[in-house]
Amino acid sequence: MLRAHKIKANFSARGLRFGIAGACYNPELADALVDSCARTLRAAGARSSDIRILRVPGTFEVSAAAAWLAKSCRCDCVIGLGVVLQGETNHAHHIGDAVANGLTQISLLTGVPTIFGIVTANTLKQARVRCFSADYNRGREAAETAIAMARLWKNL
Repeated sequence: MLRAHKIKANFSARGLRFGIAGACYNPELADALVDSCARTLRAAGARSSDIRILRVPGTFEVSAAAAWLAKSCRCDCVIGLGVVLQGETNHAHHIGDAVANGLTQISLLTGVPTIFGIVTANTLKQARVRCFSADYNRGREAAETAIAMARLWKNL
């Protein structure tokens, strides 16, 4: 497995506002993503009051929640988090595509950077690595990307 690339940007989240749209489906995994994302934002200087977390039933609903956050909460960046596990059908592929496209459209239409923090895994073991490990934690990576994008947008 390749080591994740570390973002080398101004890693201060001080003074920035973030929205997190987090799925509840696969709760052990999804909760870990949301927790690590919010913890990373706070460790980088974001105040808890500047992090708005909106939980939705499943990963498909993340785009709608992210759109609401981007339009309503004056966020500097919105992060979509969830877990999609491959099953016996191609349902996971459709969910992943829909959310990726939805988050991209939100960013393009609102001007608010929107981060794709959805874990799409073939197995539960792969998903656990991306939700719990120190090296490949998608929640932490999404927060780091959000900070970098929010800073970039502020400097444009």
